[in-house]
Amino acid sequence: MPNSRLRQTVSPPPPFTAALEAGTGYEALLALSMFTGDEPQESYEVGKAWFARARAAASRELVTALRSLVGSDGPRWFLLLGLVHEAGGSHDVKQLLTYLRSMPAADVLIALIGGRLPALRTAEGQLLVKGALASEAKAIGALAARGHAGDSLTVKRLLAMGAREVKRLTIDVVSRWDREVFKPMGDNAQPLAEDITAKTKTGRRMLPQQLVDFATGGITYEGEAGIERVLLVPSIVTRPWITISEWDTTKIICYRAGLAGATASGEPTKDMVLVYRALGDETRLRLLRELSAGDRRLAELAPALGLSKSTLHGHLAVLRSAGLIRLSLGAEKKYGLRPGLPDLNRLLAEYIGRT
Repeated sequence: MPNSRLRQTVSPPPPFTAALEAGTGYEALLALSMFTGDEPQESYEVGKAWFARARAAASRELVTALRSLVGSDGPRWFLLLGLVHEAGGSHDVKQLLTYLRSMPAADVLIALIGGRLPALRTAEGQLLVKGALASEAKAIGALAARGHAGDSLTVKRLLAMGAREVKRLTIDVVSRWDREVFKPMGDNAQPLAEDITAKTKTGRRMLPQQLVDFATGGITYEGEAGIERVLLVPSIVTRPWITISEWDTTKIICYRAGLAGATASGEPTKDMVLVYRALGDETRLRLLRELSAGDRRLAELAPALGLSKSTLHGHLAVLRSAGLIRLSLGAEKKYGLRPGLPDLNRLLAEYIGRT
């Protein structure tokens, strides 16, 4: 047999655009997901005090409507983030509610069962969605098995209600949430707008990949099939977490909004405190050492460090918030050390005035 040589070609990832966008509509839905879900309260920077205030402010009618609609399925609200962008205007809660009221009831239901996710925009995906709307058990099972519908019990509840009731409850929950809890506790409109202004000025000439990394503080994204644009949305209420969702051909990344710098009284910057706090833990130091050998998936890190995925996820969030690690998005999520680790000697010397 004559010698032969095969040449393997790897197609480059498809191009995409990236843009920054802020609005209280995004922040309200993210806050609603926190209030609804079961993520540990202490994992958020706002802490348990925020949840206590929110519970005290929420009326019985709001809590009842929320439980009837999605139960404790907090991530369900991520599926509506694309509606905020689609509503246009100032992207605030008022604009979101106006848009929701104008939508056909079936479209609201489709969004809440995941029908606007990229994978379900295919012909096969649309058949699954239509089958689910027709209450076909096989379609519901297929959606859940593919991971597109999330909690299948929530999907069944939504479908059993019917489109009109789902739309009514969605509008009722969002409007009550805004009026009773979100706005009185502070909607963060001004700091969110300031974050966008600052990042737009710095990132104006960046390539899309660079803008994603810059805005999110360490997310690497090279593009993937079906995604044409990345929408970068700042959030304060969900810090230090980063929320990733999709809507048609858009990937939405809600990142940790910038923190204030040093005060006139000489207080250390929040970013400086985050770095030293992240390094003041034995587990996180071991985690950094493990990542120094190369990028790892969560499933690889957990057994290597002898930790559960949920515990490890919390430590990774702290390290990512401090700018010490990056998260690569693609076919699978991987964590790695971020290039250009902070010079701790310089940070401390600058703060105490020994430069």
